[in-house]
Amino acid sequence: KAQVLVVTFERPQLAANYARLSPRLDRGSADVRSVVDDVVRGAAGDGVAIATDIPPHLPRVRGDAVVVRRILENVVSNALDAARGSGSSRAEVRISAGGEAAGTVRVVVADTGPGMTREQLDRAFEDFYTTKPGGTGLGLSVVRRLVADLEGSLRVHTEPGTGTSVEISLPAAA
Repeated sequence: KAQVLVVTFERPQLAANYARLSPRLDRGSADVRSVVDDVVRGAAGDGVAIATDIPPHLPRVRGDAVVVRRILENVVSNALDAARGSGSSRAEVRISAGGEAAGTVRVVVADTGPGMTREQLDRAFEDFYTTKPGGTGLGLSVVRRLVADLEGSLRVHTEPGTGTSVEISLPAAA
């Protein structure tokens, strides 16, 4: 059965500690198209194709390009791992302006991996929770914090046996 999780942004303790160690957030703007291109180019290989659907003209998003890159590297890496682990050969990154609300840019990273059970989905953004051998369980908790820092939203759609898509909406720069 398909499941959806809308991630709320109460700061877990580890993510709050991480926030104290990280530099102040740059409130400039980032070219999300360029960041996605770089992340996809860097992640390609190992038998999993990454399809992209990115319109040629997008508004910039409010926030630091390094932060946007960290978010996307984690989510794309998870999609590729899920696809590889299930014997699939495809992941996808789609971007559109408008997202869930006017004035946002929406990035969707989808895979054709095993999907998540309700229990896995409920724990996916907890510190130190992982289903990957050798994983730290920090990637998605950091993604959660960084999206919250950028005043964005995060939604996960998953179905066991079908795959997962992570939708990130970030405010467009003024």
